[in-house]
Amino acid sequence: MTGEPVAARPRTVARSGASLLVGTLFSNLLSYAFFAVLSRTITTSDLGAVGSIINVSVLASVPALGLQLVAARMVARAAAGDRTHGLSASALVRFSLLLSTVLVVLLVMATPFVAQILDVDRAVVVVLAASLVPMTLTYLLQGVLQGHERFAALAVVLSAAGVAKFLAATVATALSAGVLGIIGLFAGGWLVVAALALALTRPSWALLARDTPESSVHDHVPRWTTTTDQLARSVALAVVPTSGLFFLSSIDVILARVHLPPDDSGEYIIGALFTKAAFWGMSFLATLFYPGMAQHHRRRWALTRALGITVLIGASGVVASAVLGGPLATLVGGQGYASVGPLLWRFTALGVCLSLVQVLAYAGVARASAPMGVAMWGASAVAVLGVARWHASIVDVVTVLLVVAAGLVLAGLAIEGRSLARADTDS
Repeated sequence: MTGEPVAARPRTVARSGASLLVGTLFSNLLSYAFFAVLSRTITTSDLGAVGSIINVSVLASVPALGLQLVAARMVARAAAGDRTHGLSASALVRFSLLLSTVLVVLLVMATPFVAQILDVDRAVVVVLAASLVPMTLTYLLQGVLQGHERFAALAVVLSAAGVAKFLAATVATALSAGVLGIIGLFAGGWLVVAALALALTRPSWALLARDTPESSVHDHVPRWTTTTDQLARSVALAVVPTSGLFFLSSIDVILARVHLPPDDSGEYIIGALFTKAAFWGMSFLATLFYPGMAQHHRRRWALTRALGITVLIGASGVVASAVLGGPLATLVGGQGYASVGPLLWRFTALGVCLSLVQVLAYAGVARASAPMGVAMWGASAVAVLGVARWHASIVDVVTVLLVVAAGLVLAGLAIEGRSLARADTDS
């Protein structure tokens, strides 16, 4: 893959975008079907438990996403001729295993607290922790594919994740499994997805090996130690915005579980599916344009296109959910969740704002900058405090989060605007 501007090859961009769109939508439709299937076979209280523990896995995977974006940034810059970052397949895989081990240990140590606050068995949290090993490896492999702009292969991995999740719900339903069984099947699916991703990424390892310097700058320091330190610092910087993004995009379900009655938290899960649909359904845009945002000569074009397309698609989704709220809520959750229909446009608008935040967050990671991440953590604190103050109903919770997310979009636009202005001045 050369470093030529995306604008010079629109057909390639269209094909890549189409691949990611199909893969992302297919994956997320099946992920939402996971809850749709379960909503018809388990109680609303258990559904709330499954939703909240799944969102814990999303929060716990934030460092893995940081690793994905760091790998993608390094590979994208290498493709554009920047060889300042040495990479090797073995170093990346070792770091992935080290990172996932740390995550597993931390979550296991926090098991008593997590189990108590979410009202689930401790075994559920432990099983979920085990899934972080294949999950982290999968994220790394996605980063390699993303940086090489092998979007068709990346779409296959994303689709496989959705299939695995849907099959987990289907098998759990057939076996009449409880929360523990559902999460166990969910964890097993990640093993299969990781194996598939490893096979698809194999053609890229030779290129990564060629990008690796033959000697370390510190000959007296073991090479694996130097590489691990470099990756750890890069991932730590990337985790600031990505952690803020995933905390803000996932905390709503957890807050609903904590502050709302059990049945209301179950109803909130159905509404939150539309937030996730808007957010994750458009995540392919940030993924598609991220390599361009990591390359200096393509950054402005990539950022403006990603933001513009997100707004256009998102606005259509908000209008559709406002007009068809009732039927959509019934279709997804069944007749018992029809009361959520009038609120769906709020959930969808929240997802659109989070998608814009994602683009802005990725723009910051692409230039190894943390201000947007700091802003997101500030907004997350406001969201938690706001919901703690206003949580009399589902409407209160989603409205607080919507206002916070919209304000964060404005802050992110200001941050990136200043960055682009400085780049123009320097050039």
